[in-house]
Amino acid sequence: MADPLLEISGLVTAYGPIKVLHGIDLVVNEGEIVTLVGANGAGKTTLMRCISGVQPLKADTIRFAGQPLAKVPNHGCAGLGIAHSPEGRQIFGDLSVEENLSLGGYHRSDDLTADMEEVYKLFPILKEKHHLAAGGLSGGQQEMLAIGRAIMGRPKLLLLDEPSMELAPVLVDQILEVIAALRDRGVTLLVVEQNAYAALSIADRSYVMETGKIALSGSAQDLISDPRVREAYLGA
Repeated sequence: MADPLLEISGLVTAYGPIKVLHGIDLVVNEGEIVTLVGANGAGKTTLMRCISGVQPLKADTIRFAGQPLAKVPNHGCAGLGIAHSPEGRQIFGDLSVEENLSLGGYHRSDDLTADMEEVYKLFPILKEKHHLAAGGLSGGQQEMLAIGRAIMGRPKLLLLDEPSMELAPVLVDQILEVIAALRDRGVTLLVVEQNAYAALSIADRSYVMETGKIALSGSAQDLISDPRVREAYLGA
């Protein structure tokens, strides 16, 4: 069995007086695609923000490659090998596609050219529009750019938050193919998805979150067959 890359134990966090996560336990092993499924407000995005250092931690409840993250700043998480493609994409609309991609490797001191070409192979439309302002891209192209920007950091762990949100089915299929291709290249992925069909179709394992807690977990195939998941998330 692969070694754990990400280990979360008893994670609790709050926004002011409002507790959002209530004792999360989660493991992502090297080389896996793990997905988080749940309704809006379940705490999925907050969990991703904790892992990437955007949401400060008050205790050593997250370990990455054996290292506690509580005292690691946001930029330090990127240096360790954690890249985060956030919900809503958050690209820089006034900058070109290529400039946005370059920002994904801001913490690197080596040449980015080869990695940028790899991104262009995954998303050829970005190469075609590399000189254009990112704000003029379609929603699907902006999602490709956000994922490409994260890849530029050469992550060991790639966090993708709602990569299929508001995309046409044909683009969802393309994004899912890229996610699988990244796993085949040795990238470990933790993916948040409201689209349970999409999430379970690509995952090795999945966690179901409800009101800040892990309600269910298991292999993707087991969860697809679970009547609770089918009724709540698959409409079956």
